Amino acid sequence: MQRIFIFLYSLFACILIMNPLTAIAPQDKQDVKNDLRILELLPNLLCPLAVDPGIPADFVALSPNGILDPHDLIYWGPKDVLKAYFKDPSSLKVPLIRVQLSACVAQTGPSSFHKIFMEYLKKLKQEDPKGFASIETQWGDYPVIAIRAITEGQLNFTAWVGLNDPEAGRTLVFDLVYPDKKGHPTKKDRQLWESLLTKTTQLQDGDYFKACGQDLQEGYTLVNVGGAKLKMLAEKRQSDGTLQVVVIPESSDVEFHYVDMMECEMGAKWKQGEPMVKVYGEIVFNDKNLKSATNYVTSIFFKTVQDFSFKKDDGKKFLIFQKICEKTD
Repeated sequence: MQRIFIFLYSLFACILIMNPLTAIAPQDKQDVKNDLRILELLPNLLCPLAVDPGIPADFVALSPNGILDPHDLIYWGPKDVLKAYFKDPSSLKVPLIRVQLSACVAQTGPSSFHKIFMEYLKKLKQEDPKGFASIETQWGDYPVIAIRAITEGQLNFTAWVGLNDPEAGRTLVFDLVYPDKKGHPTKKDRQLWESLLTKTTQLQDGDYFKACGQDLQEGYTLVNVGGAKLKMLAEKRQSDGTLQVVVIPESSDVEFHYVDMMECEMGAKWKQGEPMVKVYGEIVFNDKNLKSATNYVTSIFFKTVQDFSFKKDDGKKFLIFQKICEKTD
């Protein structure tokens, strides 16, 4: 757990210099439809949750305003049920899951949350020792704390999940939404909640990296950082060991500001020891009236070639960087 947290810290910490970036060609665009379910359920998280959620197969993600924004409420449930619920909450007959980024609870370590939050939970237990219950668990490397508590006469089921974000300590907050009718929550309502907590598992191998925003393929990586998408290609020239990285954004709204690159080997169990290059820089996303910048490190499995596929003249169309690197562990 500590290793992952430190890895993510190194992913975001670097010093920046600036360079413009042109748009990606249509044939190089990433598919709109994701084959990883969590990317459909929770899109565009800067610190993604790389898990396979323990929820029914017919659950989809919708929001009342039609936009899946993790800063706002996102609901998981059957599509027809969600649409009916948004029109009339009293129509709900089956349980749902509600999720959003938490505005007040922070992760402070690989498996810990902020001290003030933990003290608040202790206070809830003291006020209602019979009605309050809590558990701490892990979804792989993601710490989870879930509670059951009665507030304002309502029985609530809530869980906070740390996203292993070393800068802001971001967490997601999940709630069980069940029918506001006599006899609820039923056994079926509770089973959905228990399944989410106990059957959610961390993704493995390439799926884990893809869910974290890096789809690593031979010779290139497809990057998705909070909706900012780029394709990054890497080659190593056999004659002199020079590395070349070509960066291509998917749209004119995306910029890349290059810092440095470093040759190394894959340290994870998946494809462990394979040669790769890490590219350090800043990804800027001009989304409508909002401009966001993220310090980022991209990993690419480079190809060894006799001659580079892209020439320096192509730099008028794409960003091209070259460096002779000494391999590091």
